Amino acid sequence: MKKKFVIIFLLGIIYFTGSTIIDSGTFKTIENKFDGQVTTIYNSMAGTEDLAIDRERGLLFISSSDRWALRDGKEAPDDGVYLLQLDSGTLPVKLRTNYNGDFHPHGISFFKQNGDSFLYVINHNDKGDFVEAFQFKNNELIHIQTFQNELMSCPNDLVVVGKNKFYVTNDHGNKEGIMRTMEDYLKIPSSYLIYFDGETFSKAYDDLNYANGVAVSHDGRKLYLTHTTGRELLTFNRNPENGFLEVESTLKLGTGVDNINIDEKGNIWVGAHPKLFAFVEHAGNPSKKSPSEVLKITPHGPKVFGVEKVYMNDGEQLSGSSVAVVYKGEIFIGAVFEKKLLRGKLK
Repeated sequence: MKKKFVIIFLLGIIYFTGSTIIDSGTFKTIENKFDGQVTTIYNSMAGTEDLAIDRERGLLFISSSDRWALRDGKEAPDDGVYLLQLDSGTLPVKLRTNYNGDFHPHGISFFKQNGDSFLYVINHNDKGDFVEAFQFKNNELIHIQTFQNELMSCPNDLVVVGKNKFYVTNDHGNKEGIMRTMEDYLKIPSSYLIYFDGETFSKAYDDLNYANGVAVSHDGRKLYLTHTTGRELLTFNRNPENGFLEVESTLKLGTGVDNINIDEKGNIWVGAHPKLFAFVEHAGNPSKKSPSEVLKITPHGPKVFGVEKVYMNDGEQLSGSSVAVVYKGEIFIGAVFEKKLLRGKLK
């Protein structure tokens, strides 16, 4: 009986290990592809991990943080939010701000209300993890408020749905240590989505494998969520009055999905990491390349989607893609670590 148990246990380990390696994309074939033409690669900003857009004025907000420098205990004085005026042909510029704390942006979300513009930014520094609210006025970020809560221990991305109301993904249930590592490699679903209703933080949905990108449809009635090692896009029916979510569908995508942006037609654009172990190596060593991928997901109705692979690269042109924004036939693709923001013309 003991020998039988040991054999079953070892077979279980072999099966789980093999499944993890396959799910990570280790054996996936990477073919360089782009349904368009690259026109510019901006290289003045490190870690262009997230992008947000003001479509009315043609303004692209770029989250920038030198994660390799911060990991090595170095200063990252150029970290901040950059602005690219899309119709002017100018280069990205770092926005001035009156915020006087350490500022290392991660996920960002742009929001307009009663003619005023706001940018909410996830900020990681030595004091903790925060959401910073800014008003954007006269090309300056005017700090309004700081949000912090114990649920928000590993905030990654956010989407604002009203003034001082937002959803934020918490990509790990454990902030550090062996349990955090086990979450990733054993695919333990410990991360979750948080909702702040203007007064209270609460878990809106949990049991996720590395909750990452989050976005809301233009009418506010759908919420889209990716979990990276889960390799899925979740669609929720959302009550705009109270923020309550109900799962509508789960779309398996077979890649390490990251941030989400929605274009003017309602198409869902997702940056992704097709080889997750390569991305882990890239995070630890800048010389290691990590393939990049961008998916266009078109909702055709409840639980029905079209999926199109618009961009894939072996990492030489762009490593570790995390986000894509489309504007007037152009696409902008950001990266988690590299000093690159790719700009291209779509076919």
